Amino acid sequence: MKSSFPNEAYLKNLIVSLRKRVDDLELDEQILVYAGVHLNWIGDVISDSTVQWSLEDIPVTDLYLTGTNQQWNKIILDQAEGSPKKLKMLMINDPTIAIVFHDITITAEPILVVHYKEKYRVFDGMHRVVAAIRDDKLTIKAYVAELTAITQPFCEPHVVYDLLRSYQRKINTDREGLISALRFLRKSYANVNWLLENRFNKEHVRDDEIQEIIKESLQ
Repeated sequence: MKSSFPNEAYLKNLIVSLRKRVDDLELDEQILVYAGVHLNWIGDVISDSTVQWSLEDIPVTDLYLTGTNQQWNKIILDQAEGSPKKLKMLMINDPTIAIVFHDITITAEPILVVHYKEKYRVFDGMHRVVAAIRDDKLTIKAYVAELTAITQPFCEPHVVYDLLRSYQRKINTDREGLISALRFLRKSYANVNWLLENRFNKEHVRDDEIQEIIKESLQ
């Protein structure tokens, strides 16, 4: 997408203003926004108040590796199958793979890991993990999120807004489809009922038809 707006300097100032509004949110809300931009589930775990956290030294070979970028994923996920041991062997046996990870730096900042069903799944810090594998580190410091079950994540308000906006602008007038979509979100996310009843009530969305749709979706 490329904007046709004629003044780039104006857009840069607008970005600063928009970023300031995000910075004014609570920390967990900011995490949800930025995690959404990067299409990862950091926000889901950070915003889950049922999670128990601990700071631990985790054996590198116990980690389950996750996705990063397209080039790395072909190696880490497709060839190494998320295994640190297999990734290390690929680095040893294939010089072209070793070159890919040659310049990664490792820092002391803990990574983020979800512990669920006996797996330590990395959800932030894959660069540090790969550097640790390359450098034969035995352990890596991690904040571990202990999950006993997969709970409902929180939904960013704009997801609901995007659905309502399309109908309101008559881009898509499938009323039953919109109601079904809202019901799907209600069952999938912990905060959608609250959003529909508070953030998108008649004080914020002064559209009688939209309010009827919201009322029906809440039934």
